[in-house]
Amino acid sequence: MTTLANAKRVILVPPGTWAVDPTRSTVGFEVRHLKLMHVRGCFHVVTAVISCDDEGAASIAASIRVASIDSGDQRRDARLCAQDFFDAAHHPAISFAGESQPVPTGDALTVRGTMSMRGVSRPIELRAEPGGAHRGNGHVALRVRAEGALSRRDFGLDWDSAFAAGGLVIDDRVVLRLDVVLVRRADDQGFLRS
Repeated sequence: MTTLANAKRVILVPPGTWAVDPTRSTVGFEVRHLKLMHVRGCFHVVTAVISCDDEGAASIAASIRVASIDSGDQRRDARLCAQDFFDAAHHPAISFAGESQPVPTGDALTVRGTMSMRGVSRPIELRAEPGGAHRGNGHVALRVRAEGALSRRDFGLDWDSAFAAGGLVIDDRVVLRLDVVLVRRADDQGFLRS
């Protein structure tokens, strides 16, 4: 039986259906601002389900509520949700659908899929790192971390203000950092219960 990591290969999650625990998970982002600092933030409302078959192939479906953005500044968050950026009133969610295939031990585990934001869908790739499993009170929790980057302009987030000397106030490149805890769905109580 394949585990998260053994002598032969690495998989994203064990076989079964897993859901993100939003109370113990972080979906974060980082973007360069004013050419000298980085703004970091997260989304507080996230739902995701990962299903993995017996061969280790996983499918992922996730949704993020745009209005749950938190950059540490309420005025900035309101501006980001406004029509000239995320336009949360007309596009309330960011969605992702993707898959991950098992890889030999030592190779990078990659999640490939499509992200949809502000009515635009683009391919995206995340490098993932399974963090192992924890048993407690009859339940199993898994930790998975992932990181990737995207161009905000590719998704129509093209509000720009330029410096006189060149360069943008807000960088085009946005780094995504995910640190999530997954729990087995109540309707799927097989693997790792023993």
